[in-house]
Parts: sequence; C-alpha cells; structure tokens
Amino acid sequence: MELEADCGRCAGLCCVAPAFTRSADFAISKPARTPCPNLSVGVSGEPAPCTIHAELPERGFPGCVTFDCFGAGQRVTARADWRVSPEAAFGAFDAMRALHEVLWYLAEPLDVLAAERSALADRVAALGPEADVGAVRGEAGELLGRVSEAVRGPDAASMARADLVGKDLRRRRMVDVSLRGALLMGADLRGVDLGRADLLGADLRGADLRGATLSGVLFLTNPQVTSARGDAATTLPSRVHRPSAWR
Repeated sequence: MELEADCGRCAGLCCVAPAFTRSADFAISKPARTPCPNLSVGVSGEPAPCTIHAELPERGFPGCVTFDCFGAGQRVTARADWRVSPEAAFGAFDAMRALHEVLWYLAEPLDVLAAERSALADRVAALGPEADVGAVRGEAGELLGRVSEAVRGPDAASMARADLVGKDLRRRRMVDVSLRGALLMGADLRGVDLGRADLLGADLRGADLRGATLSGVLFLTNPQVTSARGDAATTLPSRVHRPSAWR
C-alpha cells in the first residue's frame, strides 16, 4: 500500500478537510471542511493547486509544509468523489489518514516482531473509514511499544512525553532513549547521536538536528523531519526523505 502522498491523484482534501487556527503554523484560521482561500478553483469547482505552494513558509503557512496524509488522500479520492458526497469524503479522509499513519509505523524496517507487525498491518490495510481508529491506534501502540523495548533494551532511558522545549541536549546521552511524545520544539541536538531512540509522536518543530545522527532511530516520519532544522551532515533513515533545504 502507498504510504506517501501523491498530490497529483488527490482532490486537495488536505486543503479542505482539516480546520486550522491562526498561529505560528498558519497565517489564518479556517473551519473544517472548508476550502483554504489559497486554493485556486478549477472550472468544474474542484480544488486546484495551491497558489502559494512555492512560498508557504514565507507566507506564514509552515504547518502546510509539514503536513503529510501518508497516501490517504489519493486512496480516498479514488474511492469517493468529494464533489458528489463531500461530507463522506472528508470524514473518510480523516479516518484513512490516521490508519495510514499506523501503517507507516508498522512498516518500520526491522526484524523484531515482524510477523506480528505484518499481520496487524494486513488487518489495518483492509479497514475502511468506518473503522474504530482509537482501537486500532491502541492495539498498534501496544505492539510498537514492545518493538521499541526489544530494540532499545528494557533498561534504556526514557524521556517519553518530557518537556524538552528549547533544551540544549548536546551533552546528554540520547542513544536508545525513548522520546515518545516528547516536546522537542527548538531543542539543540546538533551533532547528537540518537542511536535507536524512539521518536514516535515526538514534536520536532524547530529542533536543531544539524550534524545529528538519526539513521537508526525508530518511528520517524517525514513530517517530523520537515518541521525540524538539519543540514547535509544530518543522517536519516533510508525511508525518510531529506528536505531540500538540508542539502
């Protein structure tokens, strides 16, 4: 299953379905299921490409740059025409994005509990938008927690859900540490080796990863990387894309 967005095969659902509030991430507020005013409109009324896509951060929309539907957009667009049944399509998009994110984590390229992860991934991939997303996340979270412990070791340090906003972590040992759900906005991780650190759900917005080693970390996503700062010396897992600004 595709777990990367293909905007050319989507109806711009991510620019219509979510709500956002004016903040450092968005220059304006927008209600849910309402087209963003920066969308151009095609002749038949469907959303067309974003008119400021090439300059989103400069125009006050860095939150758009870091958003990723994990391939849910093109899947929903292929199954439901949002112009005929917009409420169904937008609801489906919200649910399918959550399920695709779970699939991304389950596809972590590790041998640990591979059979269990593969079996759960097959079940999740077969689900539709009517699925109980909370239950799926709970089951996957438990399994991924066991994967993390097996890889990092049962006695590895934990900073799960820690408030590390703006902290200088360059002198901390970060190899194998659990950073699940940790707040790392603006944290200084320059040159830090994170080894097999668990980054599931960690908030890396503005974190300085220049020269950091992340090639072996667990559960890193493209949106997390895009929201952080890095450079050519930053190493990443093979399936995570290097932002063009880092090259």
